[in-house]
Amino acid sequence: MIKDQLAFLASKGIGAASIDSTLKGSQAQEVMTAVRQGEISILMVSVERFKNERFRQFIQSVPVSMLVVDEAHCISEWGHNFRPDYLKLPSYRNELNIPLILLLTATATKKVKLDMAEKFAISDHHIVQTGFYRQNLDLTVLPVSSANKNVCLVEQIKQLPGCGIVYVTLQHSAEQVAIYLQQAGINACAYHAGFDSDTRSQIQSDFMTGNIQVIVATIAFGMGIDKSDIRFVFHYDLPKSIENYSQEIGRAGRDGKHSHCITLANLDGLNTVENFVYGDTPEFSSIEYVIDNIKAETQITRAESKWELQLIQLSNTSNIKQLPLKTLLVQLELSGVIEPQYAYFADFKIKLLHPIEQILSGFNDQRKAFLSTIFKATAFKKVWGSLHFDTLLQDKSIERSRVISALEYLHEQQMIVFRNFRYDGSVQGE
Repeated sequence: MIKDQLAFLASKGIGAASIDSTLKGSQAQEVMTAVRQGEISILMVSVERFKNERFRQFIQSVPVSMLVVDEAHCISEWGHNFRPDYLKLPSYRNELNIPLILLLTATATKKVKLDMAEKFAISDHHIVQTGFYRQNLDLTVLPVSSANKNVCLVEQIKQLPGCGIVYVTLQHSAEQVAIYLQQAGINACAYHAGFDSDTRSQIQSDFMTGNIQVIVATIAFGMGIDKSDIRFVFHYDLPKSIENYSQEIGRAGRDGKHSHCITLANLDGLNTVENFVYGDTPEFSSIEYVIDNIKAETQITRAESKWELQLIQLSNTSNIKQLPLKTLLVQLELSGVIEPQYAYFADFKIKLLHPIEQILSGFNDQRKAFLSTIFKATAFKKVWGSLHFDTLLQDKSIERSRVISALEYLHEQQMIVFRNFRYDGSVQGE
């Protein structure tokens, strides 16, 4: 967990912080202020954070000496756990003028390793690869029928010391298996991406502190987990790949002591793995549908060539799952076919902490006129005002980046509160 990593860095006297969805109110702004003042030397964020133009402007305003990418195999489409947002990291690095890049991964095949290096123009002599063999891990493949898996799992866990993880493929399997273990007298809990962030954080914390013996989880569990005394890792279902398997068993025995890695295997599991592979591979006709949709929409709005994207709707109509659809859109972007604008955010909202006249009185005539234009393009209600960028940017002399910088400044000076909200109504991290 990030909070464990931050606590470790703090214990070594290193100033570190994160910007994520758990921060409340002005906490994100406080972190950014600390970074600007040099109090924070390591800032942890998700890759998706770079889609936030306010965050990118913040990064451009501070000196960044190095971009470190953990789980960097996600950059490569040939790697497991591929995430399309990672594909844009090279362009973000260039746009933000970050001089050094460090890619870290524990599970990369030769093909993935070379693909990662090529995307960031890393030469061969700057690639460092160490061995992955760990002699304290006992690897076992245990043949067991689907009907007998639960009984076998209980028997095995009761013979083993300490705590551990049981990996399953599906979310409902995590809950069903956890309930079965609980009924057998084992202190177990389910974990998957379907739980809200607070619930996931609490489950992780309970496991780390020893309040939970066994976590039954999908692959959503594991990123940032550094618990040294995990004595066993079970694969209830077949892992999706050898890379996934090696990463997941790598969470056992980090203290160097003997630990068990057991796969409950039968041929029934192959169907599930194959369904994941084929389900994520779009048909050519589906890709063609997306291209035709872009063409048709941009012809209607030929003057501006705008294509408004509703991801869920397009996923349903094109019959492409959301992850491969995002991958397709990123590839089209990197190929120069489309360019993302700002529809990702439904609304920029402003809350006045002082009367407009009082805010304007502290600026010279030129800046006062600019801020007045922004406020005139904002529809204020009782508390929040919605900034109408379409109206504001009809004046071609006004740059979007300058507007955001001005509002960020007013936010920092505690004259306004400036937030952007997503289509689902949630606040996109500041």
